[in-house]
Amino acid sequence: MQKIRTAVIPAGGHGVRFMPASKSIPKEMFPIGEKPVIYHVVDEVVRSGITNIIFVVSHNKQSVEHFFSPNIELEEYLMGRKKEEKVSELKKIAEMAEFTFVHSKPPYGNGSPISAVEHLLQDEPFVLVWGDEFVINGGRPRIQQCIEAYEQIGKTVISGFEIKDPKQRQLYGMAELKNIDSQDETIQEIMRIVEKPDLGQEPSPYATHGAYVLTPKIFEALHHIQPGKNGELWLTDMLNYIQEKEGLFTKIIKDADYLDCGNPLFYLLSQIDYAIKRSDYKDDVFEYVKKLGACKID
Repeated sequence: MQKIRTAVIPAGGHGVRFMPASKSIPKEMFPIGEKPVIYHVVDEVVRSGITNIIFVVSHNKQSVEHFFSPNIELEEYLMGRKKEEKVSELKKIAEMAEFTFVHSKPPYGNGSPISAVEHLLQDEPFVLVWGDEFVINGGRPRIQQCIEAYEQIGKTVISGFEIKDPKQRQLYGMAELKNIDSQDETIQEIMRIVEKPDLGQEPSPYATHGAYVLTPKIFEALHHIQPGKNGELWLTDMLNYIQEKEGLFTKIIKDADYLDCGNPLFYLLSQIDYAIKRSDYKDDVFEYVKKLGACKID
């Protein structure tokens, strides 16, 4: 079985829901704490043992490449002001992994990144993880857990999360699951995925999305499906093809904070979640939020 060496991070969307802010700043570069969302995504990838990362970007996303590239002029400026710690931090970002940038191309849609990287990865399994969401947990990173599940079963694996609030389940692809191993109930087969089901119609409380360990079968799927809604390529259509041909599996991630930064409300909630649970100033933020809760908001 081939070892997973590469992660693909799509970051080529227009960020329409965040306009006008996203007109000049990609949503993946919006901050969570002192670092942009996409830094946290890369950090999870690297902590999972992957050091080869391909970003799929649009032509107006140069800021993503700039962030992960050395900036000698800025480093010299900071050194001149005795800011050695800041220089060290900037250098570490540029050295986190080997970065490659490719441009997205039509037909667009969330399946378009598969087309953009085919020439680089056509014979390799790889990880696909979105650039506007990430997971923080106390144990092994989500992506690492998914890779370990792939190494056990040799098939496509998608991270799974229990969505405890029934109303929230209308926002995700909810999966019907089948237990395949009585010894490890966190690895299950995906029988079908219902996209954004009506309230009470979800086949289980588990959403399967976010991180995908994909085999080269995904490129076969790419050439067998047609553009769907709005003339766009959809990853779900490719995954349905794989499910029919060789099956899909999920690794259910326990005790994790899933920070969805893909729309303005969830981004705001993710900022609060991160500030209270993970930041250096979490105690101050928590006290401030408690005071707000005690106040009457008109």
